Amino acid sequence: MGIDRRTDNRRWKAIDDLWKEAFDDTAAALTVTSHARQTDAFGRMRVSNTGQRLDGEFIYGAQDDYFDHTTNNGTITHNANTRDLTLSVSAAANGDFAKVASYPVPYTPGNSQLIDITGVLDLAGIGGGTAEIFVRTSISGSAVETTYTQSTWSDLKVGEVDWTQSHIFTMDFQSLKVGTIRFGMVKNGIIRPVLSVHNDNIRDSGYWQLANGSVYWDLYSDGTNSYMEIGYGNDNNAIGFRYKIAANASATMKVICCTVKSEGGESLYNMPGLPRAADTNTTSRTVSNVAYPVISIRPKTTFLTYENLMLALPKSYTINTNQPIHFHLMHDTTLDAGTVSWQDVDTNDSMMEYDVSATSFTGGHKIASGYLGAAGTAATRVGQGGGLLGKTVLWNRQDSVTGVLTLAAIRTTANDATVYAGLEWEEIR
Repeated sequence: MGIDRRTDNRRWKAIDDLWKEAFDDTAAALTVTSHARQTDAFGRMRVSNTGQRLDGEFIYGAQDDYFDHTTNNGTITHNANTRDLTLSVSAAANGDFAKVASYPVPYTPGNSQLIDITGVLDLAGIGGGTAEIFVRTSISGSAVETTYTQSTWSDLKVGEVDWTQSHIFTMDFQSLKVGTIRFGMVKNGIIRPVLSVHNDNIRDSGYWQLANGSVYWDLYSDGTNSYMEIGYGNDNNAIGFRYKIAANASATMKVICCTVKSEGGESLYNMPGLPRAADTNTTSRTVSNVAYPVISIRPKTTFLTYENLMLALPKSYTINTNQPIHFHLMHDTTLDAGTVSWQDVDTNDSMMEYDVSATSFTGGHKIASGYLGAAGTAATRVGQGGGLLGKTVLWNRQDSVTGVLTLAAIRTTANDATVYAGLEWEEIR
């Protein structure tokens, strides 16, 4: 029987077409994944010279210089072996929580903001929950959330992720308050995009109130459900991932590491800020044989009636005396409640307040010191790099850490000293 070459050729062509179709689909998928990996939120090719806005891990403890730690019927535990933190709650009633949150990270409009966070959501292995992505906004005057369950994601669908294990969660956004937000998870060194939320041509305002936000890990309960949440933002405006289960007091989650980068923007400590200053003016402070708070500054709780989410980078101090003194700059002090009197630096133009009334202080850690020996001498110091505080900043603290910066002095001879002093900083908004 002879071979029908026309039939045979058609058969091979059909097989070739199937292979070509499969290759084209695979190539298209690879192109999408590659594009998401290689471009920032604005579509520009990613390069290595990003501006560092935040980085944190918990090698030696809970990192009070960079993170707030707040609880209600909850605990935050440092793990000596794995060098990370565990969040847990002792009950699952409404309002029980344990939370770790960084300082508010500033966003530069027109630059992609990239957030990478690592942790374990369902550390206790309870299971039976729902993974979801959320976008939280308060543009209506109260917080409203839009959620996207794992079943709706474009990749890493239900069953493909073990939520009892550690993962790298990645998010970036254009903001401009109307731009796109992208969510993904890094698997084997490759970003796997799972969701893009587009916000243009939808509403007559931005999708959130502001893009400055804290990186946070939050385990909390509303009495019905327990939530293990990793995000960027705060209670009013935020984006992130979470795992939701029925309210359970045994729920725990792991806090590992984080970074925020401005793609194309300056690093935090090189960002231009608004220069501000406070001083003792023409009123001197009398320094005796006990360390005395000459002048102190701290961020206000609110600015122009809004929650203060700005940062201050102390840049320099100056001090003048008529007698020999030992002076030192103290961070996170507590001023005497009976004598402290906080005043606005500038009600409408500064996020800071200052005190020149307190007569004593406790706590704090020394970050600079020196001596003035001759009558009528003065000292000025300008901080290097990020400023007087180096890598950390002043922000509106949410936990027991005061965030107060105090320039203090003590006399080194038998004579009291008449001292004047001032502090300068830059405000990042």
